[in-house]
Amino acid sequence: MLLGLAQPVAARDLPRTGDIPDGVEMPTSKPEPRRGYRERFNAIESEKLRISLDGSSGFVEGKVCDFCEQITVTITPQTRAFAQDKEVPLSRAADRLGRYATVIYELETNKVTEIRW
Repeated sequence: MLLGLAQPVAARDLPRTGDIPDGVEMPTSKPEPRRGYRERFNAIESEKLRISLDGSSGFVEGKVCDFCEQITVTITPQTRAFAQDKEVPLSRAADRLGRYATVIYELETNKVTEIRW
């Protein structure tokens, strides 16, 4: 499953007719966005997590979709781990080897920001 987290940069939708003040003309078409959305993060949702962790660094291997190529993302000392929405020590992520977990990583750097289960 693909999880795309995006940061809004420009609005695309026109306001509803009822929201337009009197005396202001309704635009006839949607304005083109100047920048649109910039995706910053993606996620690997793994049924059987493949993780290698040595202290506070390591890597995770996985796919963002069934048809996508396998990628490797890097675990850093800044990576945070969460068990049922409560932060836990990163070392507990190694216990997830072969089990379900979601790995959120930065698209530009392939660095893992969070591991959740």
